[in-house]
Amino acid sequence: MERLLKKFASDDAGNATVDWLVLTAGLVFLGVAVAISVGTSTGTVASSTTDVIDDIEPNEIIEQIKS
Repeated sequence: MERLLKKFASDDAGNATVDWLVLTAGLVFLGVAVAISVGTSTGTVASSTTDVIDDIEPNEIIEQIKS
């Protein structure tokens, strides 16, 4: 039984799996953080752009081009 416990304690084959799991979780967390950050900013810019476009009168643009 002692030999089996020593063999189990010295086996490090699963360490690489744990390392990759932690690395992947970190990358996923970073991706979600960036997506949330960019998503909120994009919504604000889109709303502002919509407001500006709604205020534009086509006749005013044609008059500005002609002059």
